[in-house]
Amino acid sequence: MTSVQFYFLFPSLFMLHELEEIVWTPSFIKKISIQYPNNRILSYYTPFAFNAIVLEQFLILLLSLFLSYHYSFFVNCLFPCYLSYQFNNYSIYASIIIAYIYHVLGHLIQTVVIRKYVPGLLTGILTSLFALCNLKNEFPMKLYSYSLFTLLVIILNLVVSFMILHKISHKK
Repeated sequence: MTSVQFYFLFPSLFMLHELEEIVWTPSFIKKISIQYPNNRILSYYTPFAFNAIVLEQFLILLLSLFLSYHYSFFVNCLFPCYLSYQFNNYSIYASIIIAYIYHVLGHLIQTVVIRKYVPGLLTGILTSLFALCNLKNEFPMKLYSYSLFTLLVIILNLVVSFMILHKISHKK
């Protein structure tokens, strides 16, 4: 499988992981809310908010893939020589994939800390292993540290999205 084929496959892997979370998170939240009744973070969760945020993340993923692909195509048309190889740039998209892998480590840590299976762990591990095999070390190690910044941006987006959706749902 070529790198570009993998990049186009990755949104399906992402959604496979998200579907596991969509199906199992509501019952997980009910159980965990009993164990941690005063947890303010859990009060922001609703199935609608979660699904809306999944949709937003999926659209951002697709947009970054679209822009990476068209950027590469554009540069290859303009510079059909060695320069096109230098500018064939899926780095931002790859940093999102690596951030996804890091986020799966978060699922693993949550599972260990609360001693309960956290929805998304199984598909997260399987899809992350597949992603690691397909990244093929074609990106510099710096990109793996930049991906921590990407993960931070994603987490901030999640927090802000949950807060906005919580405010919107409580105005009604």
